[in-house]
Amino acid sequence: MPADRSLIRDLPAHNAALRQGRWRVPAAPAVELSEMTLGIVGLGRIGLALAGRATALGMEVQGLSRRGPAEAPVPPARSLGALLTTSDVVSLHLPLTPETRGLIGRTELALMRPGAILLNTARGGIVDEQALADALRDPGHPLAAAAVDTFDHEHAAFASPLSGLPNALLTPHIAGMTRTAMATAALHCADHIAALLTDRPDGVPVVTA
Repeated sequence: MPADRSLIRDLPAHNAALRQGRWRVPAAPAVELSEMTLGIVGLGRIGLALAGRATALGMEVQGLSRRGPAEAPVPPARSLGALLTTSDVVSLHLPLTPETRGLIGRTELALMRPGAILLNTARGGIVDEQALADALRDPGHPLAAAAVDTFDHEHAAFASPLSGLPNALLTPHIAGMTRTAMATAALHCADHIAALLTDRPDGVPVVTA
């Protein structure tokens, strides 16, 4: 979990200070990952893989599944609000649908545990970017930092109110851009095309809300 570890340890600020020749000592020791609770919103393949890695690092993990708590393979939160109020790190792993658009807005951000971190490597529209930016600018807000890889407007149209905020770690939709991931995606695309050409629509996955 490099993104949240970077924010927990304030690594971007330490890097910037040393590049400027300043020895910046933390005001207080950082919290161990094993002392933190990770809340995962969306328990599909990626969410479950994250749960396994976080558990291996000693984190307490809870999740929220669109399929309901009875089918959750990790300890389920009662609701989104309950997950937000009891998680130190919240990671989003949902598709963008009419039901998930704007899922995390001002009301939800205000519920987060003091000092919490939000991670969004899913889809930009799931989080209200302006509400997130306002929360990160407010020193009295419980949200301490966010790592965001997906945005409402991307590529040449990129624009975000999160730009320039020191407690926002922003990356250009590259979380899944590795050689292995790209090769696997290409093979899956080929399989799906073959399924359609051979009249096997059941071989093509469809995202449902």
